[in-house]
Amino acid sequence: MSGDNNFVGDEYDFPKPLIDIQGYPMIEWVIKNFESIVDKKFIFIVNESDCRNYHLDSVLKLLAGEDSVIIKVDQSTQGAACTALFAIEHIDIETPLLISNSDHVIDWNLQDIYQDFSKRQLDGGVVCFPSVHPKWSYARVENMQIIETAEKRPISRNAIAGIYYFSQGSFFVNAAMKMIERQAHVNQLYYLAPTLNELILEGKLLGTFDIPESKYHHFYEPNKIHEFE
Repeated sequence: MSGDNNFVGDEYDFPKPLIDIQGYPMIEWVIKNFESIVDKKFIFIVNESDCRNYHLDSVLKLLAGEDSVIIKVDQSTQGAACTALFAIEHIDIETPLLISNSDHVIDWNLQDIYQDFSKRQLDGGVVCFPSVHPKWSYARVENMQIIETAEKRPISRNAIAGIYYFSQGSFFVNAAMKMIERQAHVNQLYYLAPTLNELILEGKLLGTFDIPESKYHHFYEPNKIHEFE
């Protein structure tokens, strides 16, 4: 939520997290999606101007609890991985970490997905749906293990649905830093999917949880909001 959160058009007077969808702000749908996850703590990385102008931080505290961590960013970053690293002081390096986009909903019990990753003793995992469009990130799978990921380049039919699992917070932090050191960017931006390649190089076990495309609802464009409604 730290980037440009605005749709163009008179009907959108508020930033994306606060756009009304069936009577609820978009971000409330996302937070509700995580209700099934037990023993959780939310960390939000948000645009400082959205907090100043629209009190987004207050909204998030009301929706996700007073113990939620709100990190305000007043500058553009070089991609989602860099943005996520703003939370480095709040990431528990020894416990599991889920990283999610803030503008999508998955019609699935996320606790079931989390437990599946844990039961399979994966070091990392992603939720995937079938697609071949180059706007998504992708995971190539062999023998039920991810062997490569790519951003904005279809290397398989396994499009990543914007939810990333790491069995330890340190796995993400270290992988993201190594990716940046290698300058493994796409169009000068550092995305989340390529961090998994660093874990693959370390011999970590990575897998996918596959869902039908119909179960994945993103709000990247205004027409997708109307479709969801």
